[in-house]
Amino acid sequence: MEKNKHTLKGALTKLPHYSPGEGVWASLNQELNELPLKTAAHSLPEYEPDEQLWELIAKGPINNRMAYFWQYAAAVILLMGVGGVWFIGKKSGRQIAFRQETVDERLQASADQVTDQQYEKLKAYCETETLICASNDYKRLQNEYEDLVNAATQLQQAIGEYNAEPDLVRQFANIEQQKAEVLNEMAKMI
Repeated sequence: MEKNKHTLKGALTKLPHYSPGEGVWASLNQELNELPLKTAAHSLPEYEPDEQLWELIAKGPINNRMAYFWQYAAAVILLMGVGGVWFIGKKSGRQIAFRQETVDERLQASADQVTDQQYEKLKAYCETETLICASNDYKRLQNEYEDLVNAATQLQQAIGEYNAEPDLVRQFANIEQQKAEVLNEMAKMI
């Protein structure tokens, strides 16, 4: 029995409380229902204790020294088993690891490009000067530019918010350069 039970209870009530959100429980529930864990749970052996054990549990605690000895022995065996499993698991190389990375701003694709701003200026100019903008060559360049804008948008979505792949950034820069070249040809026509 704990000699300072009231002190322990008082200390436990002073500890901070935290309740995780419903999303955490839903995520855990989903991970528990995944196939490898379900199959492993079904392969666990089942054990049904004797009726006498349930009767002993229902009677309550036993106050003799021999019962305490067996309880302590069972606790020691349990701790040794957990320690052995932990030690074997540690040797098998299964470890949880994490790392924290910082975002390299040079690899991030900016959504607000200068070429797009210049294209909007050309479009505004074309609304007043329709002769040049109505030509087939200009329309072809305009369609090519808009195709490049769509490709850049799709690539930006593939890159995501935290890009860490230089190849994707190179492709994005290549598309932006092609957009600038098409925009220059359009500007030369005007």
